[in-house]
Amino acid sequence: TDIPTSLSLVSHIFGNKYDIGLKYLKVLFENPKQILPIIVLVSEERGTGKTTFLNWIDMIFGENCVAISPDDVSRGFNSIYATKNIILIDEAVAEKQATVEKLKSIATAKTISVSQKFVSEYSIPFYGKVILCTNKETDFMKIDNEEIRFFVLKVPTIQKLNTQIEDLLFDEIPKFLKYLTQMPEIDFSRSRMVFTVDEIKSDALKIVKEESKSGLYKELEIIFEDFFNNELIEEFQATPLDIKNRFFSKDNSISANYIRKVLKNEFKLIPDKIKRYSPFNDNLTMHIGTPFTFKKIHFTDFVKNFEEAEFILF
Repeated sequence: TDIPTSLSLVSHIFGNKYDIGLKYLKVLFENPKQILPIIVLVSEERGTGKTTFLNWIDMIFGENCVAISPDDVSRGFNSIYATKNIILIDEAVAEKQATVEKLKSIATAKTISVSQKFVSEYSIPFYGKVILCTNKETDFMKIDNEEIRFFVLKVPTIQKLNTQIEDLLFDEIPKFLKYLTQMPEIDFSRSRMVFTVDEIKSDALKIVKEESKSGLYKELEIIFEDFFNNELIEEFQATPLDIKNRFFSKDNSISANYIRKVLKNEFKLIPDKIKRYSPFNDNLTMHIGTPFTFKKIHFTDFVKNFEEAEFILF
C-alpha cells in the first residue's frame, strides 16, 4: 500500500480492533451525522502516539474538529464545540459524574442548545463525536457496567520513534481518504452506534468498569467469596440488615440502606417477596423479611475469572 504510515498508526492505536478502527474512520468521514461510540485512548506511559492520533484527526477534518479541555465540557458555555462534528479532549479526567453524563449526552444528542456569552440560547442540529486521551488507565472516569457508549483502547508504547510521522501522515491524507471510500459499505442496521457491544468491548473497558465499582461492592464481593469458601452451601439468603449486623455492625459509615442500594444497583440483585427465611442458612434462626438470594456460582474464583461470566438476575 502507498499509505503505510496511516495504516500503521491505525494498527498501533486500535490493535486487535484494527478492522473496527478503519470502519470507525470510514463512518467518521462519510457519514458525519451518524452516532458513534466515545473513543478513549488510555496509557500511563508517554510516547504512545495518543496525541499524534488526535493531531492526525485534526489534520483530516480541519474546521469540523475542535480540541478542548475537560473543563470546557463542564462549563456552562459550549459555543466552542457546539458547531463542531468531532471533539478531541487530551489528558481527560472526568472526576465529576456530571461531566461524565455531559460527555455521554454529547455523544448521542441530535440537537444542542448553544450557550455563549451575551447571546440568547438557541438550538441547532448536533452530531458530535468524542475522542478522549488520558494517562489514567483505570480511573479517568466512572463507567457503569451497563454502559455501552465507550470504546476504550489501551495504547502501547511506540518501539521506534519517528520524528517525521505527522508530516508523513499529512502527505498521505488524500490517498488515505480514498482508501476509506473504497472499503466495503458499512452495515448500519446492527446498532444505532454502528458497532455492537461485543465489537467494542475490551480488557481496558472491563478494568475501568471494575474500578468504577463502589468500595462497598468490592468489600461485599470479598466477604461473600470468603463466606462460600468456608461454608458447604450453594446459596444463602440475607437482608441488608442481616449483612449489616453480621459484617459491618461497628461501621457507622455503612448502613443497611446503603447495602440495599449496592445489592440492587451494582450486583443487580432483586429481593424476594416477604417470606420466612433463615439468614445465612443458619437453621437455628428464622426471620420474616424480603431477603436477597446469593449463589455460590457467582462468587467462586472459577466464575469470577472466567471472561464471559455475568450476574444473572434472581
